[in-house]
Parts: sequence; C-alpha cells; structure tokens
Amino acid sequence: MSGRLREKSLEDYGISKNRYYELRAFCMQYEEKKSKIRKIKEEMSMQNIGYEKDCEMIEKAAVFASDMIYPYILKSVTNDLSYTFLEYDEKLGRIPVGKTEFYAIRRLFYHYLDKMQTGTKWGCSNDTMMSSGKRKAAS
Repeated sequence: MSGRLREKSLEDYGISKNRYYELRAFCMQYEEKKSKIRKIKEEMSMQNIGYEKDCEMIEKAAVFASDMIYPYILKSVTNDLSYTFLEYDEKLGRIPVGKTEFYAIRRLFYHYLDKMQTGTKWGCSNDTMMSSGKRKAAS
C-alpha cells in the first residue's frame, strides 16, 4: 500500500461497497452488544464472550487506525455520525484533524476491521501506522 493515506479509497484496501455496508452494520451493533454485555455479565455466557470480542475488535481497529483520534472514529462508526457532527463534540472536544484526514483514517479503520474479522494477516508497516503522524509501530 503505497501513496498518501488521504488518497486511498476503500477499494484500495480491497473493500467492496457491499463489504463496507457489512462492516458498517457490524459497527452499528456496538452499543447494543455493550448493553447486552452489561446485562448478562454475571452469567458469562458464550454469547456474552462473542459480544465482548466483537466490541474489542471494533475498539482495536479504531486505535490501530489512529490512537490520536480513535474516540472520534469509534463514535462515528458506532453511531453513524459524520465529521460535521463530531467536529465539536461536547465530551471529546474539538477533533484535532480536518475532514479529509478524518475520512481517510475512518477508511483505514474499516481496512483494519475487515482484516480482523476475516482473520487475514496484515502487516502494520511504519508508513501505514505513522500516517496520522502520531501512531507508533504496533507492539
């Protein structure tokens, strides 16, 4: 994957339009799964473990995409919010990147989530991980 992060499309990451919709729907279930985890915490059922793994996968993909703005990415993908709604968030404050970079990082998030979901091995090269200028190499 060469080129600048902001110039990459979902197709550059090998994510089709239908796969994007599938990943987007998966993210939209985040709050629902989190609430189910809280409700059945005592039981520790297999279903609960599945919910926890799904939520953790979404959270990790957001951090891998950008540890600087992962809370904004997480809020965007789990609540279907655009940059405009997140630019001046009451709890998180003002987002520290512009609109173009935000959407580039969000596309990178979907790339990482796709790889995690499919179990595809993916390397985190320094140029990919440093794309936001803040991310360190994965440990």
